[in-house]
Amino acid sequence: MIRALEKPVSTKAQTLSQKIHAALEFAKTLPTQDCVAEIRISLAAIQAYCETIEKIFIVVEERITCNQHDLSGSSQDQATLFRGPCKDASVAICITDRGSLLYRNSNEWQIYRNAGDL
Repeated sequence: MIRALEKPVSTKAQTLSQKIHAALEFAKTLPTQDCVAEIRISLAAIQAYCETIEKIFIVVEERITCNQHDLSGSSQDQATLFRGPCKDASVAICITDRGSLLYRNSNEWQIYRNAGDL
């Protein structure tokens, strides 16, 4: 969950959503490790921006297996998950070690790149 996006009512919240989608569009063209680094950097930049407009934007990075969080992959495959502080966050970005890139802003994952592991 990225708290600043929970209720995208204001123009500022829409701007945050656009920033995230722009980061995802760019990151999907990169090799896996660069993709993870780009998402990490982009989320840090969004977090810094949110501080300037006094919005809360908390990002937690964790390693998971690809069968967690409704990803429907294998328990043998690993991924990096970026989410808010809540374990069951509805907003999240996931990059698998094989290269799939997914974004969730509701109950279903949106696939930005499919490496065939999910």
